[in-house]
Formats: sequence, C-alpha cells, structure tokens
Amino acid sequence: MDAARRRYLRHGRDAVEPGDVRPEVLASWERARAAGVDTARLGASFAGLDGGSSTAAAARVLDGLPGRHPELDASVLVVDRDGVVRLRRDTDPALAEILDAVCLAPGYRHAEDVVGTTAATLALHEGRALAVEGPEHLHPELAVLAAAAAPVARGGDAGEAGDLAVVVVRHAADGAGRDLPFVRMLAAEIADRDGAGRRGRILAVHDALAASAADGAAWVVATDGEDVVLGAGARRLPPADQQALADVALAGLALEHPAEPYLVDLPSGAGAEIAVREIRHDGRLVGCAVGAGPAVDDVARREAEARRRQGSHVAPTARRDFAASLRGAAADHEHAEARVRANRDLLTPSLRARQELAANLGQRRHQVLVGEAGVGKRTLVVEQFGRLHRDGAVTVVDVDTAEGDDGAAAPLARLLRRPPGRPHLVVLRGLQAVAPLAARRLDEALRLLLAHAGDVVVVACLDTTAVDAGRPYGLLLRHFHETVRIPALRHRTDELADLALKVLHSLSGGRSLRLSHQVIRVLEGYAWPGNINELEDVLRYVVARKPVGVVQAPDLPALCFASRAPRLTMLETAQADAIIQALYEARGNRYQAAAMLGIARSSLYRKIDAFGISYIA
Repeated sequence: MDAARRRYLRHGRDAVEPGDVRPEVLASWERARAAGVDTARLGASFAGLDGGSSTAAAARVLDGLPGRHPELDASVLVVDRDGVVRLRRDTDPALAEILDAVCLAPGYRHAEDVVGTTAATLALHEGRALAVEGPEHLHPELAVLAAAAAPVARGGDAGEAGDLAVVVVRHAADGAGRDLPFVRMLAAEIADRDGAGRRGRILAVHDALAASAADGAAWVVATDGEDVVLGAGARRLPPADQQALADVALAGLALEHPAEPYLVDLPSGAGAEIAVREIRHDGRLVGCAVGAGPAVDDVARREAEARRRQGSHVAPTARRDFAASLRGAAADHEHAEARVRANRDLLTPSLRARQELAANLGQRRHQVLVGEAGVGKRTLVVEQFGRLHRDGAVTVVDVDTAEGDDGAAAPLARLLRRPPGRPHLVVLRGLQAVAPLAARRLDEALRLLLAHAGDVVVVACLDTTAVDAGRPYGLLLRHFHETVRIPALRHRTDELADLALKVLHSLSGGRSLRLSHQVIRVLEGYAWPGNINELEDVLRYVVARKPVGVVQAPDLPALCFASRAPRLTMLETAQADAIIQALYEARGNRYQAAAMLGIARSSLYRKIDAFGISYIA
C-alpha cells in the first residue's frame, strides 16, 4: 500500500495496479489531487470552534466514554462535513502528542481538499462507516495514523445523512478495522441523543409560542436558532414586519434583552410593544419567543424610549405638573427611578467601562477587556483591583511575548502551588496573538487554575475593536463571564486633562511642571491614534525640552496640531455616546440603530458625519 501511494504521487493513477488500492480510497486520492493538495507540507489551518446543537449532543456522549469504556486506548474525534475537527477526547498521551503535531485538534480543518484522504471525509462522502489505514492517507504526515469513521444520521433519522462523523484514531501499527462496530455504535448514540434533543427543543418552542399567545400577545414569533415559527396573528403581518420580529427573536439568543416590554418600529411604520422570553430545555437556553402587539399611545411611548436611550437632555414638551410629587410615595419612587436611568444613560463610555470593570472585579467575575492598543487596559484593571483589595497580588502574563507553547501556561501552573489566602489578579496581555497550540495549553492551565483556586480573578486584554471567536483565543472565551469595551483616548476628552497630569507627574520626577489651559485644549483637540502610549511619548518629549515651569502650546510637538478632533458640546457628547452605544448594540447596522434611537436614518447619517464617529461595530 505504501509503495502504491508513492507510485501514485510520482506518476498518477496509471502507476497503480488494479486491486492494490480500494476503489473508494483511490477515488479520494483523485479528488485530493484535483484540489491541489500539497503533500510536501501540511496545509491544515485554524477555522474556528463554533458548533451547533449536534456538536453539543456529541460532546455529552464523548464525555461519558471513560466511565463506560475504561479500556479504550485511542482518541475519539467528531468532524463536520467541512473537515473541521469539532471535538476530541484522548486516552493515550503519546497519541495525543502525535495528533497535536499534525494539527488534528479542535478548530483545525482537515478536509479532503486540504490534507487529502481522511477517514472522516471518506465516511461522509460515501455515507457509511469506513476505515483508513496508515498508508491509505494520501498525505505522508498522516500515514502514522489509522482511523475508523462513521457518519452521524441527522436528528436520529437513520435514512438521512448528517453533517458530522465520529472518528476513532489509533497508531498505524494498531490498525483501525476492529473499530468499525464501535464507531457505528457511537454514531447511533449521538444521533439518538441529538434527535431527542431536537424533539425536546421543538416542543419547548411550541410551548413557549402557546404561552405567549395565552398571555394575550397579538403577534407571536418563536425560534430555536435554526427554524422560526410564526403564530396565527404574526402570519397576517406584512413580510417585512414578520422578518423584523424574527430578527428580534434571533437576536434574543445572542444578546441580552430588557426584562420589561419595550418599543420597536416595524418596517411598515407601525409601532410594536415587544416582550422577549427565553426558552430553556434541560437547563439550557435553546430558543427565544417574542410576544408583540400594537403599541398603545405610540407618540408618548416613542418619546419615552428616546429619552431612555439618548439621556435626559431629550425633554418632554408637555406642561410639567409640579404637584405630582405631592400625590404619594409611588410618584416619588417613579421619579427617583427616572433620575437613576437618566444619570446612567448620560455616563460617558469611559465611566461606564470603569463601573462595569469595578463591579465585575468586586464579584470576582472573569472578564475580557476589548479596545485598541494602548488604551490602558492593564493599568486600568490593576488600579481598580488595588482599590478593591489593598492586600491583593497581581500576576501579569504577556501571552504575545511568551516563548514556546507552554510559555504563557507556566506562570498559571505555578499559581496552583501558591498558598491560598490573598485575592489574586491574573492579567493575560496580548491574547490576540496567541498561537493555536499555545491556546490549547493555556486553556488547560486556566481550567485547572479556576477549578482549584477560588480566590483568583482572570482578566484578558485584547488589542482589538471586537471579539472574534473564530481566532485561536476563541478557545479561551468559555472561561470568562463578561466583556468590557475600553474606549479609545479620542472618546475620553472628559478625563484627558487628568490623564495628562498624571502621566506628566510620573515623568517629571517630582519637578514643578504644569500644563497651561491652552495646552489642555490642544491635547483635547488631537485625535490620538496611538492612544495613551502616544500621550506618554508626547509628554516625554515635553519633559525633555522643558524640565520646569508651565508648559505652553509651542512646547508641544508639531503632530499635536496636525490632526484635529471635532469639538463637541455637552449635549453633542451625550448624543454621540448614545449613537456609539446604539451602533455597538446593533453591530454596525445603522437601520437598526436609528430604530433603537427613535430617529430617522437620514438624521443618524448626518450626526455620524458631524460627530466624526468611525467605530461602528
């Protein structure tokens, strides 16, 4: 077989004698050769760790394997139709190292057009259980493995092929033919569990649909993330309105939704009062139901929604009732709640980020700080942690500069041996640059640390404007509870003067050095593309040329006058903050952002241009 593979690689199909290679394997070799598979290097690449309900069912089956089959000495994988490895469970450490070396790990793509013949792609293509022995793998680096795979039927229906295959991998010398009955059994078990889960989710969705209709909702929409079910009233709406309600239901699966009913403008121009409820099955979130109806007193509700989203600067036009507070405690409570909401909405992005960060640290919730490079994420979290825990300890791990795959995981392993007692903060810097293999080792180290150390809080810093779960660091996101966005320095003009003075005092070495009002205005007008790092460079330039005295505008470098940021009034700043938050919640969709703010799209476009807003997703 090995000789036949070598002849095929050198001379093509004509060099292979009939009967030397199984027809299905030879056909797979032909497809891989036509796709241009490079046998000189392994082309497997990281594709992401997303998985659906079928993958979750497979995970529950694989997690129970050690207890039911303690004698198992192989690795079991679940691979989807695109060749992406979704799950892997190991029982042989030596074999696990080999699989890591050939990138046969969760998130990596081992498709036929990338690495050639594999048991998973062959089983999914043929629709039946098949074994691929070592030399039958077209790629030389995979020839040390033997694998048996079986396709998983969709939803428990044995007549319909699914998108997953379960694979048992061994050393090539051990052979894979004996594992065919075992993989068929695992595939049937996964299909049965997936089918039961699908039926349970469908029943839960229909029960939620009926419950919303029983509560009096005129329009009811429910979804499990794959299918959308419309109630009788919703089916009478225009198609655009049906799609809008379906989008709200789908968004409820991925985003937090208000606990109270809220107002939504439908594409037909009507207003709808929306109530969102989660659908749970076996303790897991499996869907979302939306109960809606025509908005009552549409004008008043629209003004209330605009005030809630934009802040208290949007004032009501009706005559104020000065005697309202004299009519009972209920009115006082209502006014107090309105003031709290207005104050919260008027907070700047920076203050909101500080409050969220401090609250999460106080509750010891692990979180991810997202923001541009140089916005001071590490400094901010260390400062807030020091205020909460005077006797706490801090460990900073530079993931992007750690040498070797175990470089970032080693400090976390050492923390397991420390004596318990003081609160401990672990800061992971540069997580966006972590390599795939290093991410897997860091994931294991975090799992052990968080399982055995209850006094440790982990904060990860990402120098990106948005979290991408498809990157290697996506494997680590399951350990974190919250995501906090740290705004860029150009959006923090309210605290720029204090930041500049703090940095200036740290650089001046105790000398008498102050910033004039003109300098503060120049600094507030600059765009700061390099954020706090650039501010430190500018003030270091100033200190080197003016050791004492009052810093004037001519003492600043020329770059501070090259790019001017728009100057906004307090009202414009509040409006800009509301627009940025709405665009962030709508993931850059300006139509949805305008609907959330209660303004026309043309008005939103004008304000985006006028305020110089560029970060919208």
